[in-house]
Amino acid sequence: MALFDILPTDLFKPLASPSRGFYADLLLSLHEKTFGLTADAPRRTDVLYEITAFHRNWERDNGKVRDEDESQGGLSDEDRARAVYKRLIETGWLIESKDRYIRLVDIDPDAAGLLHVLSSINRGETRTYGGAVIGVLSALENAAANPQERSENIRNALKGARDFLSHMRIVSVSLRKLEEFILRRETLHDIFKAFFEDFVQRHLITDYKTLHTKTNPFRFRSRIIHQANQITSSPLLIQALAEAYANEGRSATVEAGRADVQSDLAEIIAIFDGTENHLAAIDATVSRIEKRILNTARYMDRAGRNAEARLIETIKAISAAPTPDGYISLKLPHLPTSLPVGPPHIPAPRRPKPPIQVSEVKEVPKDPAFEAFTAAKTEYTRITRVTPKTMFEFIDRVLAGRTEITGSDISIHTVEEFVCFQRLREIPSLFDGVAATRYELELLPGRIKNPWIECQDFILRPRVAVKKGMTRNAA
Repeated sequence: MALFDILPTDLFKPLASPSRGFYADLLLSLHEKTFGLTADAPRRTDVLYEITAFHRNWERDNGKVRDEDESQGGLSDEDRARAVYKRLIETGWLIESKDRYIRLVDIDPDAAGLLHVLSSINRGETRTYGGAVIGVLSALENAAANPQERSENIRNALKGARDFLSHMRIVSVSLRKLEEFILRRETLHDIFKAFFEDFVQRHLITDYKTLHTKTNPFRFRSRIIHQANQITSSPLLIQALAEAYANEGRSATVEAGRADVQSDLAEIIAIFDGTENHLAAIDATVSRIEKRILNTARYMDRAGRNAEARLIETIKAISAAPTPDGYISLKLPHLPTSLPVGPPHIPAPRRPKPPIQVSEVKEVPKDPAFEAFTAAKTEYTRITRVTPKTMFEFIDRVLAGRTEITGSDISIHTVEEFVCFQRLREIPSLFDGVAATRYELELLPGRIKNPWIECQDFILRPRVAVKKGMTRNAA
């Protein structure tokens, strides 16, 4: 793993020692307070002062630090702080440098990255559902709105989706681990203590309840999938994001960028499509734990110490009873001779069903204004929708057998022609590349200006004419 090739060899020694709790708290405190807010490296004396103060406060709240070297027990706070500082230097957490005669101290850059992750875990930032899900949705919306400058949001959305999936897995595995832990408890006290302290407080209230509230993060799931599918189905948006990937160095070429963008979006869709399976596994584990506790509470009186004591007293009394032949006679009336009769065994007559009332079906008259609006809306959709048939018929009509035509020479007379004309510059990616197999587009430096549109001029050629021209030139 490349991480352990970068980190110092002895980096984890303080965190594996008997005083690992003290060193973990000290490193987080130095990372956030001593080195977190300053731009310059602090002096060695200032760092030693911070370690001394932290050591004194930590022992006041948590008890004496367990030192590996028992000979340090009689040292002063300053001397013990120097020993801690020396160990952090030797294990690679801190590095020293000199500015003339002043010693400066800073955290090793590779260890600082690890401390940043550990600090976020300690603050609980990696155990939130809503932040990850809303971050994914916001990132996708920003990338779709401004692909040239916000393409990095696709990678941020993918990172948030992976964090969300990791959190789901952590909850699922933690519940299964807790289920095994509860099953291994031997006494009722330990079973109920594990249930209420570990299960109810840690998981049921914090994690599981979050998944079943009105404001649960799953309400954004469909919007995330819809937004990712919209970006995937837009060739122009994919092209813009691919160019941004290539320009910003996330991909080697535009083609590689296009593949990377589609791969990132596909993984986001797959993650949120599969959340139902993870949620079902969590629900199943919670149900098993609750059934286990319910059965324990139901039979706790029979399995408790009081039942055992009563059983022992009964056996003693029976053994001490005077009997001539060693047997105890038991009268038959003491045994039940028939099943008990109660409300569950008494048949109840079915309630009569109410008669079905006859109702009249009324025919609602159609509103002429609504019918006219529907017809106008359908006609507008037909006019403004560009299909391969309408586009190819328009191009063949304006070419009229010519080998090429410029955009400024095309005349526009109707709305249908205008809708097709404004899509001509998308020929390279139109209809998933089908149009590019029949026609070739070349952009010109000039511009077109007519009563319908103002845009960059271009030359449109049929692909058949291009191949014929190449054949004639070769001849």
